[in-house]
Amino acid sequence: MAKLNKEKEELNLESKNQGNNKKRPLKRSMIGLEMEFMLLNNKGKVVNKADEILAAVKKKEPETNIVKECGKNMVELGCYPSVKMFNTALDILKHAETLYDVASKKDLLLHCFGTYPGKFDPEVRNNINYLMKKKIFGEERFLAAARCIGFHHHYALPRGMYNPLTKFIRVTFDGKIKRSFMGSYNFEIAADPALTCIMQSSPFYQGQHFAMDTRLPVYRGGKKLKYMDGVYANLQQIGGLPPYKQTEMDLIESLNRKVQRWMKVLKKHNENAKFDEIYNSKLDVNWGPVKVNNHGTLEQRGMDMNYPSNIMATSVLLKFCLMKIHREFLEVEPADIGIKEPFKIEDNRMYVPPHTFVRNKLQYFSAYEGLNNKHMENYVKRFLRMAKKFTNKSYQKSIRPVINMYEENNTVSTQILKKARKLGWEKETELDNETAQELSLHFTDKFYKDLVNTIELLKKIDVTANYSF
Repeated sequence: MAKLNKEKEELNLESKNQGNNKKRPLKRSMIGLEMEFMLLNNKGKVVNKADEILAAVKKKEPETNIVKECGKNMVELGCYPSVKMFNTALDILKHAETLYDVASKKDLLLHCFGTYPGKFDPEVRNNINYLMKKKIFGEERFLAAARCIGFHHHYALPRGMYNPLTKFIRVTFDGKIKRSFMGSYNFEIAADPALTCIMQSSPFYQGQHFAMDTRLPVYRGGKKLKYMDGVYANLQQIGGLPPYKQTEMDLIESLNRKVQRWMKVLKKHNENAKFDEIYNSKLDVNWGPVKVNNHGTLEQRGMDMNYPSNIMATSVLLKFCLMKIHREFLEVEPADIGIKEPFKIEDNRMYVPPHTFVRNKLQYFSAYEGLNNKHMENYVKRFLRMAKKFTNKSYQKSIRPVINMYEENNTVSTQILKKARKLGWEKETELDNETAQELSLHFTDKFYKDLVNTIELLKKIDVTANYSF
């Protein structure tokens, strides 16, 4: 996302010169993606060789957007943001191909699911941010962060909503732009249970199966998920799924309160801690699933990491939903009707459930039961129906993997559990490390084939008809 602000400024300048479009939100919002991976050896064990891989990737392809993560068992790929989903997707998948090639030459494999199924103890980095978090959360909670990997989707904020000088939200009095901004923010909160449900790939954590998406309670934690051992269990304001915000000022006030809370916690452990010496922006203090990012994007970061085909499908669906909200100024309205008929659109309004239902019920159902829960089955069905309708016909083939998973009730978590049973694992028992390694090898073998097929599919997409796609 490093070049996002520069491109955004260029597009803003272009939009200002379009005369009649001065009061419209930016039509060609940019998209960015991030993918995290764990590193395995050829026996299926997690290894702490991220630094070795980072150096080798940069040597082979210096332009590859690859960075460190909190654990030395993890790496993160980014991409060059673009107004076209097609360009963004191809860019990050080419980086993934480079990463795969480098890892293969070192006899290493890429694990692309939300958690590793067996037990392991990661080695965490010693920079100031991670050391502080380790003190605040405690060692075991902080280690959990290095045992979880996710996929993050970025979508540029409407024109004028972000100030690159202050690296914060800009107060605007343009009602339509404000509506687009708040609508997209609240939509991503409402969509979170549907997205996490369909993208679940972490049925085991440290050998235990207690949820279809164990990464969600392990990382977010908290009373709503009935998991107080989670990383952010005692700091839900900073790491949990947030409530909707009615106005821009409500959101700004909420962001300021996050900073105040976090600094209060920091100063308990280091009374000399100064915000400006640690962070570049107030927007940095948020590790929850929906975040206004200091690159001027709305970031959905709640989903498990997954196969490239599923990541691209979900990215396309999200992109076209957000584009619809921005272009047509859809009002995202919490209402009781949104419980029975979520994502219903009527009179330029999208109805979503009250945030209490989303956070207290659907979030829990998504994590622990997934599509086996009747509420989640209906919620995902209606989300996909709406998103598919919004998706440009050129991209319809690219969303089939996610549609198929729903129709067949066969998420990656379900696939992992089926394979584990074939390997001898029984429900209510711990997955032994030998089986975990065999399980991991089985699915990492499928990663490269999926990567190549997804790249080929994207290359066949006809995007010449409309540049904004």
